[in-house]
Amino acid sequence: MTEIEQTLSELLSGFLTEGQNMIDAATPINTLGLESVVIMQFVAEVEDHFDINIDLDSLAQIHTLNDLAKVVVTQGGA
Repeated sequence: MTEIEQTLSELLSGFLTEGQNMIDAATPINTLGLESVVIMQFVAEVEDHFDINIDLDSLAQIHTLNDLAKVVVTQGGA
């Protein structure tokens, strides 16, 4: 796991409820059982942490933490 993926994993863990386990960076985020509003709060946290803005086109292509890490790098957040 890269440093960015590790940071994303740590940020995501703050949004998981008791009983939800962290997954590896290749597991689809939508399989975590998070509500869409929680996912958007997570994305906002990522944007704040890395001081980036993720556009809607990029957001539509994010399915895993790996995908999100690539967007962070592309946006200059690394």
